[in-house]
Amino acid sequence: MTASNTPRTAPQGNADLEPFEISFVIEGNVSDAARSRATYVVRDLATKAPRPVIFARVKLLHIPSRAPTENHMAQATLDVSGTLLRSQAAAAGMIDAINMLGERLERRLRDLAERRETANVRPTGANSEAWRSGDLPSTRPAYFPRPDGEREIVRRKTWAGHRISVMDALFDLYALDHRYFLFTDEVDGVDSIVFEAPGGLRLRRLTGGAPTAEEIADLPVEVVETPAPSMTSEDAARRLDTSDEPFVFYRDPSTERGCVLYRRYDGHYGLIEATD
Repeated sequence: MTASNTPRTAPQGNADLEPFEISFVIEGNVSDAARSRATYVVRDLATKAPRPVIFARVKLLHIPSRAPTENHMAQATLDVSGTLLRSQAAAAGMIDAINMLGERLERRLRDLAERRETANVRPTGANSEAWRSGDLPSTRPAYFPRPDGEREIVRRKTWAGHRISVMDALFDLYALDHRYFLFTDEVDGVDSIVFEAPGGLRLRRLTGGAPTAEEIADLPVEVVETPAPSMTSEDAARRLDTSDEPFVFYRDPSTERGCVLYRRYDGHYGLIEATD
């Protein structure tokens, strides 16, 4: 294993960017061309970040004991002015793994930029003390006590179910400051959710049980072994009406996909449905 740092130079054509350090960890048979490609990808990502990247750490691993289709692994952590974004990808070749890694990190940078933009926009005439989507309260406000009969599903969103790792889902949960994050496990295609809970982070899969031990090794997450219940959105709303739960993760019997019905701060409900 080797570890080294790239020179502290800004990417060509972007001289106004502050230089930042890229620390490399290399394990196994990794070519100089692969390292050069990783350097280019990280420098290019920095030009698309919403705030300056101040440090990056890249691991390039050749692991012969893994399946041939995934025995090259690329991992990276970017420090975007104090916000850590981390991802990894595995492929049959190191260049392919690095390119996949770059695509995943670019999506995370776009999500971070969109969240920052939302946080900075407040409608004209809005109460300066009012909560808005994108606020990052240190203590989450209580839900508006809307009577049961007045609660409705007032917002519906869809998610494409991009396949990512449990580790990536946890980092998205952290980076976006969500209470929960819905995703499809890249290993077996199971719709899953990671979420905040008293005492730590939890992982629940639509089918129940745990992912492979390798997937969650050393991750700060506890697995909820029971499968998600099968119910309609109306059933989920009734469950929220009679509980203190902030959301319900369930299987939609018409699509067999994972959905989340959640409490909005205005006392109504929002629904996130999977779409192919």
